[in-house]
Amino acid sequence: MNNFDRFWPHVIGESRRGGLLLLAVIALLLLFSGGFVVEVLDVGFSLGWIGVAVGIAIAAGVVRAGLVPAIGALWLFALWWYAFPPLVGYLTGDWGTASRYSYPRVLGYAYSSAYAELIGGIERGVKSGFLFAIFVGTVGYIIGTIVWYSRRSKAN
Repeated sequence: MNNFDRFWPHVIGESRRGGLLLLAVIALLLLFSGGFVVEVLDVGFSLGWIGVAVGIAIAAGVVRAGLVPAIGALWLFALWWYAFPPLVGYLTGDWGTASRYSYPRVLGYAYSSAYAELIGGIERGVKSGFLFAIFVGTVGYIIGTIVWYSRRSKAN
């Protein structure tokens, strides 16, 4: 077995595990969406949301889903986090500059309309979300892979 054969499963994952990871994240986002719509869940910036993202990345490494699917799943998660609240505010008409429908932002700037907030959330989710997904996905995937290898070595 050459080095490429050992490295490649870490990039694309083993068999269908990458697809299962994406389906699991989509199911999680549907659950979070329902919680947000019924006002049980807050989507503000917190350690809890960072923990969810890191957990997704670590789980991807543990189940050997692949780095590319892990980054894709986290990018989807970040895009949802930025764009879903203003989408709900736009669709319901219950939007305000200091409401729960303004997308979660660290910098604290606001847009002047629900539509502008939604477009800003999508733009920020695409740009910042991709960088976030690469960084958190890579670090978390490496941690998850270390966990997988340590569990494997203990079993042998």
